[in-house]
Amino acid sequence: MLFVALAIMRGLQHWLVNSYLPTTAMDAGAQNSVMMVARYAGIIAAVLWALGALGIGMEKLAVVLGALSVGIGFGLQAITQNFVSGLILLAERPVKIGDLVRIGNMEGDVKRINVRSTEIQVADRSTLIVPNSELITKTIQNMTLAAPIGRIQLQFSVPLEEDLDAVRTMLFAAFAEKHEVLDDPEPKVFIDSIDAGRAKFNCFAYVASPRDAYPMRSELLFTLLRQFREAGIEVGSTATKMEIVGGVPAPRAPDTPADQLTE
Repeated sequence: MLFVALAIMRGLQHWLVNSYLPTTAMDAGAQNSVMMVARYAGIIAAVLWALGALGIGMEKLAVVLGALSVGIGFGLQAITQNFVSGLILLAERPVKIGDLVRIGNMEGDVKRINVRSTEIQVADRSTLIVPNSELITKTIQNMTLAAPIGRIQLQFSVPLEEDLDAVRTMLFAAFAEKHEVLDDPEPKVFIDSIDAGRAKFNCFAYVASPRDAYPMRSELLFTLLRQFREAGIEVGSTATKMEIVGGVPAPRAPDTPADQLTE
């Protein structure tokens, strides 16, 4: 009975994945949630059906589970917590397949949500396996949940003697010539502060996806650095100079006579 029920469950899962779910308007994350819930519900139903065939009714099963509940609670506490957290992730979907998330200093795409853990592919193509309880109980940054757009930030400084209006015009022109940069929200250029005779610029622009922010930031920097160099505008920070004022005697060697020291 168990094998028959599991075979029926596998056939239903195959039909959901290959025939029914692709025809719906649900995204990949919702399809995965439906598939996983159907899978676990089918396994539970198969086990209950097999136990019923053995003559073990629900009342006997409740007595056995009650006797084992204390041991299960202590021995399998972490597994149970991750299992329940996985069900919460599938139901509430604060994180779904395809999302770009950041956990601590790690950032990557959610590839799979299992009953115990979630698989996240990071930039070096390795897989970060995160227990589901970490995604429920701790703070994570989902960069594609609400407004899946990316922000580019450029920070640099130029001397106050330069034409600051020309610098701002070059920045807006560089943003406008990149079709990946969005018009809404529009790019912003600010002078953040003035320090040591330099004006510090802080600029923002937006792209369609957080995944495009880093490469587009690099493209903009290449373009702006070339244009600033052609226009003779110095960008960056002034090198720090240190001068020793007054005569500081050189340290005396241990066995060197005083009349042999070079002034």
